[in-house]
Amino acid sequence: MVDWDINIPGFFVDGDFNIPGSFVDGDINIPGFFVDGDVNLPVAKMNNNSVLTIGTFDGLHLGHQKVLKKVVEIAIEEGLQSVVISYKDHPAFVLKMHPMPKMLCPAEIKQREMKKLGIERIELLDFTLELAKTPPLKFLKDFIIPRFHPKVIVMGYDSHFGHLRQGNFEFLCRHSEELGYRVEYVEPLLFEGEPISSSSIRDLLLSGKIEAANFLLGRPYRLIGNVGHSNSQGRKLGFPTANLNLLCPHQLVPKSGIYLSKVFLQENVFFGLTNIGCSPTVKKTGIIEIETHILDFQGDLYGQSMELELLRYLREEKMFKSVDELKEAIQNDIALAHIMLKEFSQ
Repeated sequence: MVDWDINIPGFFVDGDFNIPGSFVDGDINIPGFFVDGDVNLPVAKMNNNSVLTIGTFDGLHLGHQKVLKKVVEIAIEEGLQSVVISYKDHPAFVLKMHPMPKMLCPAEIKQREMKKLGIERIELLDFTLELAKTPPLKFLKDFIIPRFHPKVIVMGYDSHFGHLRQGNFEFLCRHSEELGYRVEYVEPLLFEGEPISSSSIRDLLLSGKIEAANFLLGRPYRLIGNVGHSNSQGRKLGFPTANLNLLCPHQLVPKSGIYLSKVFLQENVFFGLTNIGCSPTVKKTGIIEIETHILDFQGDLYGQSMELELLRYLREEKMFKSVDELKEAIQNDIALAHIMLKEFSQ
């Protein structure tokens, strides 16, 4: 069991949490032009009225989910199209902010999870420095109103858009009568007295507190990429591994160590042991890699897409005195993994 410093009951498996309150993480929500909205959704005609929200939604954690559930709820009740305006990448990368946050939720995962929540239309904006200077009223009048015809705009307590983050709840209220929409405000979702935030989840992941992070995310943290070349050290030891090359180089890689993981290979799902680290006993490069020994699996996965959900943190990576000692530790990890997997089958 992972030892964390916050008391969270249970372990998250199915993301259908019903928790009151909500929080939208206002980490530099600045709009740009629409670039890639082709997410294969049943999109209504452009002149349909909508209910929408705007945000980075990095992590798409429980607070974000409550905001989006509010959007879907209003859409159903009032016969509107549900719309989310978000970003292909985190605006901080373009603004070159320091410290620069690592992404929790690449676009592929973000779109997929939004669809699961019932969002009909997802618009991804390409963020540029020029568009960071766009005044919120100009963005509202020239882009949001003519393109989406919003009748309702949903805002969280820290939602912002436009130059210097001036487009907030109060700003939208001032222009609502003139532009023909109403504004719905969503209270923050608090945990231990503080709003759930993407930054707090990043801290948990970097500390190896994967179960706590998963709880606040509302689902297991997922890494996505393709299986790349490796030096076959795992195979030589008798424990072949698949080396994950991340699809998004900006995605946050959690603390080094051994994790119990769930492995997604096209339509097939397995469990595995994922080592995040540099494998110091058998490698001398010092390069951090994401290698997974898939339990009860044989086959060549090179070049295939693969996704990992990190479920439990088992132990830290360490330098063993010998290869035999390393092999014994891996065997113990596999035995522990099988014991833990019984919990998931109950």
